[in-house]
Amino acid sequence: MKILVLGAAGFIGSAIVNALTAHGMTVSAAVRDPAKLRRRFPGIDAFAVDLRSPTAADAGFWREHLDGVDAVINAAGVLSPRRDQEAWAVHRDAPDALYDACEAMGVKRVIQISAVGIDEAQTLFARSKRAADEALMARPLDWTVLRPAVVVGDGSYGGTSMLRAIAACPGVTPVIGDGETPLDFIHKDDLAAAIVEMLRGDDTIGQCLEPASADRLTLTEAVSAYRSWLGLAARPVLRVPRAAAFAMAKLGDLVRLEPITTTALAQFEGRLTGDAPGFEAATGVKARGLRQLLAGRPAESQDLWHARLYLLRPVIRLTLALLWIVSGIAGLAADPSHYFPAVSGFGMTEAAFQAAVWALSGLDFAIALALICGWRLRQMAALQLAAVLAYTAGLTLTAPALWLDLYGGLLKNLPILALLAVHWTLEVER
Repeated sequence: MKILVLGAAGFIGSAIVNALTAHGMTVSAAVRDPAKLRRRFPGIDAFAVDLRSPTAADAGFWREHLDGVDAVINAAGVLSPRRDQEAWAVHRDAPDALYDACEAMGVKRVIQISAVGIDEAQTLFARSKRAADEALMARPLDWTVLRPAVVVGDGSYGGTSMLRAIAACPGVTPVIGDGETPLDFIHKDDLAAAIVEMLRGDDTIGQCLEPASADRLTLTEAVSAYRSWLGLAARPVLRVPRAAAFAMAKLGDLVRLEPITTTALAQFEGRLTGDAPGFEAATGVKARGLRQLLAGRPAESQDLWHARLYLLRPVIRLTLALLWIVSGIAGLAADPSHYFPAVSGFGMTEAAFQAAVWALSGLDFAIALALICGWRLRQMAALQLAAVLAYTAGLTLTAPALWLDLYGGLLKNLPILALLAVHWTLEVER
């Protein structure tokens, strides 16, 4: 059986690919970076497509990739896009074009991964997902729509990473509101196992299921379970008022501190519980609860590191932004006569030196703006490393005495470079 998978590189999609290949099925993956996916899954058939592009909204593009395909699984999604149209493109337009091609090519079986609570929520994410589900369910295809509860795994991503980070928070354990929000969980491997069973039979065709385990927890109970799993002692629970949480989410929107966004908060305030009995009856898969999952896989050192670094990641980014802002201001405010003698021996005129100072200050402000806006953070981390190395090398040549400066004129660049290396490392999640 050959299966076309959208979103194959994602948190859920990669688990689906793993389950399909483990059961002897052939996978064709539609991803932005096929080479990277093939490194993770050697021998897999993958082709390049950006679901936000006009190409992905063309049924003709998909028809050439449906030859020999028996079923399609759509696990693509974007919670907080930079532009509204991206959500519609990924959730509705590209899948619509694909399903047009499925009808033309006779590919009947389609399984779509949606999200629980989208009927109640009014976020862009919920509206676009709901529209996509309704469009699929109106088609003459053998469809199944899955709206899972909170999906967890041995690793984590997005909201589940935030749960772990909250659990590892020092001093107190913050929860939104009264902490009594009910949560259902499902492991991504259990969800993937159910999808394999769906492909083997017809029982779930025409159904909209809400995969979940029967072990329902409150937010406080879930965070406490993660904290115990990480081996951390209990701390007092800090109940964060909704107004404060909303203010933090607005800040997250402004500086792109995902998943601290108003969309994530609105989805959290919606329904996060599924239908465990219905899911088990339809698929035969009994999903494991969170406490069972945590007990079955003891935490390792990398789990604690990730939980704590997840909280530090935005702090590092905004601290670096402040560093570049102050550096830019200092460059503009400095008296050129104090520094020009150090470079005059290199044949530079005072006017050229002043122009260079202004240009470098402009670069400092540009880097700070990119960090604040969350723009191309991986590339910006590399640019910062290059800039600090260049500053250090240049000043070493022109003013080597700064290495022995009482206030650490150049010596401070060494820990800054180390912090930038950490920043560069943290800005890759997949």
